[in-house]
Amino acid sequence: MSIKKTKKIYDVKPKMKHKNALMNMVDNGGNVSKAMIDAGYSKNTARTPSKMTTTKGFVALLDDIGLDEQEIGTILKRHAKSSDKRASLTALKMILQARGLLKHNITLEKAEAEDYQGL
Repeated sequence: MSIKKTKKIYDVKPKMKHKNALMNMVDNGGNVSKAMIDAGYSKNTARTPSKMTTTKGFVALLDDIGLDEQEIGTILKRHAKSSDKRASLTALKMILQARGLLKHNITLEKAEAEDYQGL
C-alpha cells in the first residue's frame, strides 16, 4: 500500500506592511513604489515592487478584499463600457499594479479610448 504525500497548506496572512502599502496605493493614485516606501519598505526594495506584490501575503490580502483574478476580469469588462475612460484607465492601472499584472507603465495622456474597446 502506498501512502500519498500531501502538501501542507499554510494559512498565509498579510503583514501590516502589505495592508499599509495597499492603503497608500489607494491614497496616492497607484504609485506602488511610493506606497511601499511610505509603508516602511526600504528604497531598494521599493525599486522592484514585485518583491511585495508577488508575495503570498499580499496576494492573500487582495483576494480577501475581493480582487481575485475573476473579479479583475469583471472589473475590466465593466470599465471598458464606461463613458469616463480616463477614470476607468486610472482605476484599472491601480488594480493591475496591485496584483503585479501590469508589466508596462500606461501613460494616460497618450491612451486613446479606442485602444481599450476590446477589453
